[in-house]
Amino acid sequence: MTRLLIVNDDGADSPLLRPLVKQLAKVGDVCVSVPLHENSWKAKAVTRYGKVRVQALSDMGAPAFAVDGTPADCANLGIHHLFGEPPDWVVAGINIGLNAGLCFVINSGTVGAALEAAITGLPAVAFSAYLEPSLYQQWVEHRELTGSVAEGMIAATSQRTVRMMGKLIEHGMPQEAMILNVNFPRRLQPDTPARWVPILDNRYGSLFKREGDAFVHAYRGDSWHGEPYGDRTVLENGEISVTPISLRGLSVKVGNPIDL
Repeated sequence: MTRLLIVNDDGADSPLLRPLVKQLAKVGDVCVSVPLHENSWKAKAVTRYGKVRVQALSDMGAPAFAVDGTPADCANLGIHHLFGEPPDWVVAGINIGLNAGLCFVINSGTVGAALEAAITGLPAVAFSAYLEPSLYQQWVEHRELTGSVAEGMIAATSQRTVRMMGKLIEHGMPQEAMILNVNFPRRLQPDTPARWVPILDNRYGSLFKREGDAFVHAYRGDSWHGEPYGDRTVLENGEISVTPISLRGLSVKVGNPIDL
């Protein structure tokens, strides 16, 4: 059976994690390597100094470890050290909140964990989901997602993730893609269409504000640049965005001289 490694950046207490483990068991043998604490906005950072410790999680319904490190640490340890055999696929997420638009894709720990897997030669998919602002606030303040809207979102996203992974396992990754970045829109339904789409080129300014003698994170919004069509556009239209990502460079004639 296909071996599936789940990683995330929201941590071992993510309310989307255990439902995903249960659903993914329908299409593969699941194991889990996730941060002990939330590690959002860490991109593909890897712990260079100090010790990375792990602890077993007994309530996950699958072999699982919490890692006192970054999402990329989780992916690397899960692939090479924690479970004997390496996985066949890595599933990153399901992230609480969208990872759409250039600014968020390159900062995302979820996407970073998928890229860490891709560097080892494994196919990897990063999944993220829209979250209502009131639910996001509940998550930030109380580390929980409760109520019928949250329950519906969790069920819908985990079920669609399993459906998509089943097809990817059967057919393989699109040619030349290192990873896929998938975002689920608001009001995800079983028949919500998925669309291949590029990353929207968006930008932000300062990410910090002064607080006493220091600075704290304070995201103030972003704006798009260039073509207005991209992953965010598709999501706003109520569809699933699917973006193949590769870091291998553009199609150029290798070896040609460049006048620079």
